[in-house]
Amino acid sequence: MTDAVRKDGDGRIAASLPGIAASGSLFAYLYCMLASTAIISRPIPGGALFMIGQVTLLFVKLIRPGDFRRLPGSMRRGGLFLGALSALFALGILLIYPLAVDLPGVWLIFALSLMVLAMGELMETVERACRHRGLNRVRHTVRQAELALLFCGAAALILFLSLSAQAAWYLLGGFALCCLFQLISVRRADIRSREAGTPSRGLGDEYAQLAQVNAYKVFRAVMMITVTALQVTMILIYTFIGTTADSLLSSLLIAFFCTFLAQWLTTRLFRRSLARHRLEPSTALLTGLVLWFLSLVSFSLRSFDTGAAFSYAALALCSAGVTMSSRALEVMERDMRDVVRFATGSPAGEALVQGHAALREYSALIGGMIALLGLALVTLISGGSITGERIRLVTQPMLLLPALALVGAAVPIALRFPLDRRVITKVRTFLKIKENGETNLPLQKQLEDLIVKVHRKRYGIKLLILFLRPFFYSRVIGQDKVRPEPGTSCVFTCNHGEIWGPVVTNLFIPFSFRPWVINEISEASESTTYLYDYTFKRQKWLPEKLKWPATRLTTAFLKWCMRSLDSITVYRDSPLALMRTFRNTAAAMEAGDNILIFPENPNDPSLEKPGYLREGIGPFFSGFAMVAQFYYQHTGKRAQFYPIYADKKAHTLTFGEPVRYDPDAPANEEKQRIADHLRNEMFRMANENAADEGRRG
Repeated sequence: MTDAVRKDGDGRIAASLPGIAASGSLFAYLYCMLASTAIISRPIPGGALFMIGQVTLLFVKLIRPGDFRRLPGSMRRGGLFLGALSALFALGILLIYPLAVDLPGVWLIFALSLMVLAMGELMETVERACRHRGLNRVRHTVRQAELALLFCGAAALILFLSLSAQAAWYLLGGFALCCLFQLISVRRADIRSREAGTPSRGLGDEYAQLAQVNAYKVFRAVMMITVTALQVTMILIYTFIGTTADSLLSSLLIAFFCTFLAQWLTTRLFRRSLARHRLEPSTALLTGLVLWFLSLVSFSLRSFDTGAAFSYAALALCSAGVTMSSRALEVMERDMRDVVRFATGSPAGEALVQGHAALREYSALIGGMIALLGLALVTLISGGSITGERIRLVTQPMLLLPALALVGAAVPIALRFPLDRRVITKVRTFLKIKENGETNLPLQKQLEDLIVKVHRKRYGIKLLILFLRPFFYSRVIGQDKVRPEPGTSCVFTCNHGEIWGPVVTNLFIPFSFRPWVINEISEASESTTYLYDYTFKRQKWLPEKLKWPATRLTTAFLKWCMRSLDSITVYRDSPLALMRTFRNTAAAMEAGDNILIFPENPNDPSLEKPGYLREGIGPFFSGFAMVAQFYYQHTGKRAQFYPIYADKKAHTLTFGEPVRYDPDAPANEEKQRIADHLRNEMFRMANENAADEGRRG
């Protein structure tokens, strides 16, 4: 298989795309279509003949010793079946189609296709050989230029003996451009040489272990279907360009804007967002797939009614979605190394890299076979003559529908991917702890639940947060005060303000956390009555007959929210159960989670009537501060408590000065000291906000 890998800007190794998705192969496919148009006035047969060679090449690479064995047995058997099926279609095109058209012309196109493919493969071989021998970049280029000139000479001999001078010069110029594009493509890739006869070990028995790891199974599935969809989509894009462009130059310009420019811009935006932690790789994958799918839908619905300009714009957006999905998979593939190491207990190293490379080649073979099937059907049924309204025949039923189906199938699989950047950071933290000969059982158990067992990301709560933010907009002030020690978790505390505090903290606090939720809310058996007595019963604007139905509806919604937020249940009225809350909280903090607590006491005797204050800060419980004692006993680390004041009038969330747990102080006094400090800080922030409002008024 192709051993090309690429170094990203931050030093990561990213595998190059196999099959037709490689930039050099894309232009070669376009050239074969244009050559077919020039020779027999039919573009599709040229693309089909190129795909015959492409699929055959992928199949041969996949079954060679050292590569095919890296795949599970079911995939190996499937690959053999696909190879046989592809050969059947290839024979149909090569033996049946030439009887209906100009036979010498078909074989001339086939010869050009084989030469283009052979030239690309030999350039990669020369690149690997030069790197293995330690030659410098100039010598690399000279060797590859010599090879390109040799192929150009052979192409010139064939073309000038078979065609008129004008047509021969036209096609020879295109062939020379193919050589140039292939040279650029190979030079941009970092070809890593392998020692002949000493292939690295395959995954072998590790596949049995990895088959039990949910995160890896989902990643492998989404990688397979995405790479397969990518092959079919790129064939669709370049087939449409090849059948609508007027000349080689115009097709190159269109291909540049629809693919290369769109990919370049998307890659830059993706890397910038990733570097600034604005975008999760899994979220980027899902976003790219959705953009990809919607672009294909838009292309299919309106491209034939609004002209080529709209079609090209839709395909450019499609290329952006393809690129975002591919780049996200590259980052996720690197993360999988740590996941495999955690799951198996030993680093897979080069074996995993080559196993994934084999998986990409296998997926490329599937995608190439699907594309070859579509092109073969068009070639055999319509003779490959696709012009005007008949473009619909190739773009919609033969290539567009498989692309839509594959991308549509990838979206729900991507939704099942359970990992985000926070979980990956925890995996690396655990691996570092293990390297030092230590252990962290709470973190290990949490990671096993997230990685090994079936666990899905809660995308619904993220969409809800995005939807609610404009309605509860609050400005965050003082977040720079949150400076926890490395490896130490924080405890955030906030005033309640009826439902305002819990809502805006979950919407706008820029740190991850797990909230404390009282059992009256988190347990459905008690939450309905609690919400009615403390919230809906007090809402004068709501008619009496609607208060109870609204409470029941809210109860079901809150149950889903609490599960999605991974909340920790608090049992205030049961000392024994409350100890379980403290132990669970300490374990979560030991695993690296921050905690969010609302420490107000809605039943304090000093209140005029039970319930949380709508404005201001109510009396505090002090027992919540015992989490620091439990955390210290488990880890020897001193927790920091950060006060947050949620001001509904000013629409602000303000962070105050923290207080650190002192393990040497008497326990009861320390609890009260922490509670008093946090409440006094909230009062101070409330008074400052009121003074600011008065000055502005």
